Parts: sequence; structure tokens; C-alpha cells
Amino acid sequence: MRMRTGTGRDAGHTLIEMVAALAIIGILMLGIASAVLMASRAVDPRNPQLARRAAAEAAERLARDLQFAYAFSTRSSAAVTFTIPDRRRDGDTAPETVRYTWSGTAGDPLTRVYNGSAAAVVIDDVREFALTYHLDTVTEQPSAVTNESGEVMLAAHTTPSDDDNFNIKEKDWAAQYFMPSLPADAVSWRVTRVFIRARTHGGPSGIAGVELRPATAANLPSDVVLEQVPMYESRLTDWYLWREFTFTNAAGLQPGRGLCLVISCILKDSDLCDVEFDKKDNPGGYIKGKDAGATWEPDDSRCFMYAVYGKVTTTSTPEPVTRTYLRGIGIRLRAGPDPATAVETAAPLFNAPEVSN
Repeated sequence: MRMRTGTGRDAGHTLIEMVAALAIIGILMLGIASAVLMASRAVDPRNPQLARRAAAEAAERLARDLQFAYAFSTRSSAAVTFTIPDRRRDGDTAPETVRYTWSGTAGDPLTRVYNGSAAAVVIDDVREFALTYHLDTVTEQPSAVTNESGEVMLAAHTTPSDDDNFNIKEKDWAAQYFMPSLPADAVSWRVTRVFIRARTHGGPSGIAGVELRPATAANLPSDVVLEQVPMYESRLTDWYLWREFTFTNAAGLQPGRGLCLVISCILKDSDLCDVEFDKKDNPGGYIKGKDAGATWEPDDSRCFMYAVYGKVTTTSTPEPVTRTYLRGIGIRLRAGPDPATAVETAAPLFNAPEVSN
């Protein structure tokens, strides 16, 4: 018995019929999917179990959205608008805005708006919808704030009533004790610039050292040199002028403790230089160094002509701040007339955003 094969034309008809059948199946499947989606939103009042399950699914969806919220623009019993991180993975990293709303009228749906799009029904025939916001109000003490001032004059004696000279030599040094004038809330201070009045004396080859040293309990120079800046006699003149010296390392100094400004010898010459001081009205603080600073003799009847500038660090404690954080949101939802269909859940907020009361 022979089997009859179809012609090419018959095969073409068969292929067309198969494609048409597949198209019809696709349309049917789409319709079925739409029907399932509509059924998930719809509530059958005759079946409380299905209504409760639909309410539970809607509440769980809301809770999942809320968990990652980090800002809220609306917080009421029946509506909430919040911001969550980017979810679309479209590369723009822009945050997303979500809004859930119920009108408050029994039978109206709970809707969801995503980034300003048209409202989508989450579940219909809503009879109860209530959001409860769990707030945590705490009083926080901010950390102390430190601030460094601009440059200010810390100590000075600039107007002599009876000036005189002190000749700096290899072993004959001079010093001036000073206590800076600081505000009550100062925690530290530092020296930025020092001015003294100096002139040449003899040959120009000597180099003096302008030093800052911590003071001892007797207000005399200690052996510790915080910083030394050279003063070249070759750059001085035959008459007194204010000479400026910049300091960078004399920092972190404690309030209530003074310093000594010392003029020492770096490179000896027969006479290094002259420094000007005031010997009238007992301004005080002058110290004469012997044997290259091995011994110090205070003379409160004299005072350097000097000015010390620096910066002061102060601290302040801000007032306590009361802040309110949103830790979680309770959700109650009922769909359909049966009170037994009500569900309750809660959404903990991982970001605990700060909110107003």
C-alpha cells in the first residue's frame, strides 16, 4: 500500500494553519493572564477566605515597598507617600516615589502610584485601611565643636616710655616671658608671627636665633626649643626697625601656660645685634641670659619691645537636639464586608528616616 505524499502547496497550507492556531492560543493565554490579574485585585464577598488572602497579599506588597523607604512626604492613616532607592536598573540611579491611597469610603479600592504614573488598583472593595506610624523620639547631644580663630595679637609691648638697648653676644642672651590673652573657652593656641625691634652692632657676620621656649614654673626659659628662626645681622640696619619672624611649629600650646621669647646665638660674632627694650613703668617679663643660657636672671623693671601674633582654638558644646525617627509602620487592611477578613502586619523601616512629629 502506498502512502500519498502532499505537494508543496499542501505543505504551505498546513504551515499557515499551524501559525494561525498558535496565534489563537497566544490570545487565549493573554486573556487568561489578564483574568488572573483581575481576579487577584477583585474580592468575592461570598468567599471570605479568598478575600482574606487577597488582603494579606496586598498588605505584604505594601510592607515590602515600605521597608526600604528613606523619606516620607505624606503620612496619614489612609495614605502614605515615600521615596525608595532606584529599582528599575535603567542606569539613571534616580530614586523612586511610591504612593498608596484609600479614599476612606467603604468599597473603594486601595491604589498605588509609582513615579507619578496612573493609579493602579492594588485591591478593590476595601472596607478598612489604617496605617500606624511607630515613632522613636530621642534627645541627642551633638559633639563639641572646635574652631580656630583668625590671626590675633596674643601679647605685646609696642610703645616704649624709656627705651634702651641690649647687646646680644655669643654668651649674653636675652629673653621675654609673656602670657597670651585668650578667651575663656580656649583649648589651645599657637604662634604664627613674632615682631621685635633690632639693629646691627659691629660686624655684619653674626646670626642670632629668635626662639620660642616653654616657660618654667618660675617664668624662665626652659631648655626645650619649640622653634628657632635665624636673624641675620647682615639684613639689619643701623637703626631700629620692627623685624618680623614667622613660626609654624609652636602649636598645640595649653592655655594658662606662657612662653619665653629668646634671642640666642647661632653664629658668633663680636656683637650679634642690639634689641630694644623698655626700662620704665615696670612692664616686666625681661630676662637676661648668662653663659649662653646656662643661667637666667629675671628683671621685671624691663620689657622687650615685641608683639606676638597667633591663632586660638576654642570649643563649644551645642545645645541638645531632639530628633524623631520612624522605625516602622503597622498595616491593617480588610477587603469585603466580613470583619473576619481583616489582616494586620507591620513593616520595619531599615533606614529609620528622621521625620517631623
